[in-house]
Parts: sequence; C-alpha cells; structure tokens
Amino acid sequence: MAAGDPKSCERQGLLIQGAGVFLIATGFLLTLGPWAPFTKELGTCESGAVRDVLGGNVILPRFLPGPIVHVPPLYWWIAALCVKALGWNELAFRLPSLLAAALTCAIVFVWSGRTLGLHAGWWSAASLLLCHFFLDAARQPRMDSMLALFVTAAVVSLERAIVAREPVNRRRSWYFVAAGAIGLGALSKGIIGIILPGLVVLLFLFIRRRPGDLLNPGLIAAFTTGLATGLAWFMAAYRLGGHPFLQWQLRMNLWDRFMPAAAGGAAYCAHPFWYFAPHIARGFLPWSLYLPAFAVAAWPSRERRLPEPLAYALCWFAALFFFFSASHGKCLVYILPAFPPLAVFIGWTMAEVQGEFGASKWVNQLFSAATVLVALSVLILVIAAILVIVYNGPVISGLRLHPTDRRFLELLVRQGVNPALLVWASLSLVGCSLGLGGWWKMEPIFEMSGILVVAAVAGWFWFGVMNPALARGETLKGFARQAAKIVPANERIGHFGLGDCELNFYSPRPLEPVSRISCTAAGQGEPYIIIREQDLNAIPLTRRGCFVTELEATPNDSIGPRLLVRRSY
Repeated sequence: MAAGDPKSCERQGLLIQGAGVFLIATGFLLTLGPWAPFTKELGTCESGAVRDVLGGNVILPRFLPGPIVHVPPLYWWIAALCVKALGWNELAFRLPSLLAAALTCAIVFVWSGRTLGLHAGWWSAASLLLCHFFLDAARQPRMDSMLALFVTAAVVSLERAIVAREPVNRRRSWYFVAAGAIGLGALSKGIIGIILPGLVVLLFLFIRRRPGDLLNPGLIAAFTTGLATGLAWFMAAYRLGGHPFLQWQLRMNLWDRFMPAAAGGAAYCAHPFWYFAPHIARGFLPWSLYLPAFAVAAWPSRERRLPEPLAYALCWFAALFFFFSASHGKCLVYILPAFPPLAVFIGWTMAEVQGEFGASKWVNQLFSAATVLVALSVLILVIAAILVIVYNGPVISGLRLHPTDRRFLELLVRQGVNPALLVWASLSLVGCSLGLGGWWKMEPIFEMSGILVVAAVAGWFWFGVMNPALARGETLKGFARQAAKIVPANERIGHFGLGDCELNFYSPRPLEPVSRISCTAAGQGEPYIIIREQDLNAIPLTRRGCFVTELEATPNDSIGPRLLVRRSY
C-alpha cells in the first residue's frame, strides 16, 4: 500500500490519537490516589504472591501466609517487576491495573473510532474511563482490569478478522493479535480468558447465520494458540503442585464458583440471576441513564439497518452478561469485561444524537431527560454536601446508613470547606449549567460536555480525594511498622484470628499464623502476637491473663482496635 494512501493515513492518525487517549487516561488515573494506603482491598490479601515471586517461586507462588495462587500469576509477575522498579509501595501494586485500564480505553477508542466514527470513539473512551465501576476496578491491585484488557483486545481483533472486509494478510495479522490477547487473558485469570472471547464470536456468528465460519483455520489457530499458552503454565504448575493443585484450580475455582450448592458448588457470592443488572446500571452512572436513548436509536426499522459493528458490540455485551449471570457464584467484579461494549453503545449514541438522530423526537427526549436527571441530581448532591458540613450533627445522627457511608459523611464534615471540595462543587455546578443550558437551547454538544465535566470531577473527587482520605483513617500501615520496631529482631510476631491484609503487606517481617493463645507452658509460642481487641476479650481470662498490651491501633473502621500483645513471662 502506498505511503500516501488515504486509508493508511487514516489508520495512522487513529493510532496516534489512540496513544493520546492512553496518555490522557493514564494521567487521569494517576490523580486518583494510587499512593493511598491499602485498607480492605482484596488485592492486598494477594500481595504475598509478589513476595513469593521475588523470592524465586515464579511458576506457582503462594499468598503468604496462605494457599497457592488461585489463577495464573501474570498480574503478580508484572507487579513484581514494578516493585523492582519502584520499590515495595502502593503505586507499584496498582500500576499494572491502572495501565491495563488506560490501554482498554485506548483500544475501545481505536476500534469504535474505526468502525463507528471518530466522535463515537472519543465518547466511547470517555464514558468507559469516567464511570464508577471501571475507576474502582482500575485502583484495585489485582488481575480484573488486566483480564478486561485482554478480553477487549481479543474481541475487537476477532471482529476485524471475521467481520470486517480486510485484506487476507491483514486478517492474518488480526488473528495473530487475537491469539496473543487470548493467551495473555488465560495467563491473567485462567480459562475464562479463553471462554469469554469465544462466546462473543460464537453468539455473533450464529445470529448472523454464519456457523461455518467457526471452522475458519485462522480462528481455530487463534484459540488453539491461546489455549496452549494457558496450558503451558497449567502443566508447569501441576508439576510443582500435583493433585492438590488440580483440586484447587478445577474444583474450587471453576466448578464450585459456577455450580449451585445443591450440585456440589460453593455458597459464597451466591446471588440470583438478575444480580448484575442493577449493579451495572449503578456502576455505569451517569452514562447508564442514556441507555434508553441508545435502545430507541438502535431499534431496527425499515429505513435503517443497525451498523454491523454495533450488532457485534451487542453480542459482545450479551454473551458476557448472560454467561456471568448464569453462574451461581456472582462476585461483583466479574462483570467488568462487559463494560467496554456498554461504553461503545454510549459513544455511538452520543455521535448519532449530533447527527442522524438529531431530529428524532423520542431519542432527543430520552437523551435530554437523562441530562436533566443527572444535572438535577448533582445539584441536589452539592447542596446536600454543604448542608451536611453546616448542620453536621442533626443530619448525620438522623440518617440510617451503612457504617462505611457514615464514615464518609463524618470524613466530609471533618474536612469542612477545603480546596478539593470547592473544586468539586464549582466544577459540578459548571457541568450542570452546561448540561441544562444545552437542554434548554437544544444543543446536544453542550449537554454532553456538561455531563462529561460532571463525571470527570465526580470520579476525581470520590477516588482521588474521599477514598484516600478514608484509607488514611482506616489503614494499619503505621501500626504494622511500629510493631516491627518494638519486637526484638530475634523474636517472631504471631497473628491470631481473622487477618487484616494490610498488616501482611506493610509489615517488614512475616506474621506467623497463631491458632491458639494460652498462658500455659504447653501453649507457649510466639511471645508477641497481633490480635483484634474484640478477639482478645472473647478469650477466657485464664488463657490471656499473662498478656500485656505493647501497642494499640484504633483505626476508624467497623472492626475496632488492633493490639500488639506480649506474654509477660
């Protein structure tokens, strides 16, 4: 193809803009407190795997203390490299997830910009980045954002290979990219990294009555290569872990999670079939309010056929949503890979409202209703925040709230009128003014711009200001390090009862699990033990009377004080 070919120049320009989207997304994510201390993040419990990787157990690391890893360790391999570069800190553990989220935004932009138009691409990337659920997952030091990245990359690459009318050599290249993404997805979270792209392609080809394409050699090779990549780790891990490894991987992490308890499955994360629907609507705010406008705009008619890439995106979302909904075990973060196609829906809707559907009565009314609802809700929220600060006593005491929500309100009151709050309130008012002004003058671009401002400043304030402030009040970071300084270097530190994951992360010395506390000679073990105060008080006095408190931590959480106790004889 000639260097001056318009299509080649268009692709190059799109890739350059995609790189810009990645940099913008990365910059925004880095403002969300990635250096904030860990508290109850699930990924903190898994951080011991990085210690084990750094210690040389690369193939089958263990959570220390704890079992072997429950999924392939790609995330912990990358986190170990980040620790080598940045040191043992919060940013090093969150960075792989942050970069994966930014790359997902860039891929969504390039694909939707190429298939649905540049405006759709920009709005798709913006709505994905600036929704609550996606930002929350991007800050978690675990593999879910990485899985979403590789599933997204595999799905869009397969669309280019089997749907788009690309030259043969280019289709082969897309199959090659898909194979790599499927393999890396398998190394991120196991077989699920292969199943999810496969379900999307399977559903699309059957709906389009093209089941014969499933026998395409390139498609078969892509999934075979991805499967071989995952099996390479699985076989190496089996050589180290043997039969217990198979039981842990196949039964506990596949069968038990998917099957109901009556069929031998586990009872944790058990939720009804419709569980993910309301959580998606809430987690995709404010953009989920525009989904009714999308549904009307995308509804098939005689005059207009649904664009093929949008039909593919519908299959993309439906396959993932129904697969996870069919599982008996439904942990909330599982549904994250279904958010990129949702963002594509919103991006396409935003672009169409400015174009072909600008004169559509129903689409415009639904679109404007969503804008007005967002703007009025944010106005009420800003006013409520000011009232909470000014009349904190009656407001907080009169509300029945979840303990975490109550702590957020108390934190807001303690902070008072500070620069961060003023930035959030003022920019929120600017966004509401733009949105309502655009609705009044029937200018969709101003409506969209207003909602974009509202979503951006809300994400920044919640995850970049409020969550880090709450974490600083709840973390046991200082307690873990002080305890290590108090205990003599030649003494071990025990830990009794339910674990606090950040204690293991921040302690410079390993904490040995203790199953029993006793003052009798037969029960003597570690002379220094970390324990929750409520657990210590529950032990009979005859077994705990010989322990004295050396250090106490009183984090602002629902669990209460943690103690470092020492046996006095």
